[in-house]
Amino acid sequence: MKTDEKLFFSSNPPGVTEQLREKRVFIAGAGGLGSNVAVSLARAGVMNLIIADFDRVEPSNLNRQQYFRGQVGMLKVDALKENLLRINPELKIRTVCEKITPLNCKIIISADAEIIFECFDSAEAKAMITGFCMMKRPGIPVIAVSGLAGTGKCETIKVRKGSANLWIVGDLKTEMNSDNGTISSRVAYAAALQAHTGIRIMLGLKCT
Repeated sequence: MKTDEKLFFSSNPPGVTEQLREKRVFIAGAGGLGSNVAVSLARAGVMNLIIADFDRVEPSNLNRQQYFRGQVGMLKVDALKENLLRINPELKIRTVCEKITPLNCKIIISADAEIIFECFDSAEAKAMITGFCMMKRPGIPVIAVSGLAGTGKCETIKVRKGSANLWIVGDLKTEMNSDNGTISSRVAYAAALQAHTGIRIMLGLKCT
């Protein structure tokens, strides 16, 4: 490890940086969850990221996603890569600008990833990717999110162990719609729990 890298991560708990820098993670979605998860992982010392998203940054994204006004119109994967490399220029980031579908899951979701973060908006997309991972990537931990919209109490957002290799973060009920909306603090809270759960799993620590 380079001397300057040791300084950057000197506040990490002993041994954490050495373990996380070797991990390879897959993030499905670069929106409110995915962009916040990616930033948390990069700041924790994860060095190898694969990020998949087909969308572009819109003005309405800026209330909860890790982008800036000058990046409106950019592909999210390009804008996020740009921002992450400002945090740590040594990161190894592979971006996939393609919509994940049942037909291309096997190609896009790397079989050599050590953990998968489900960071989609729609319930259908969430069900699709978690179902695929349960069937075709059974040895890889998956951390999904269900229920983070609105201004409800943060303590209702919890980490729950699902079946097999699945963990679920959220309150399991408050979905994004015109009535609930989304707000920066609650989305960031859920994303932080998602990232932290992933970090604990990567470190071999018990989660829930």
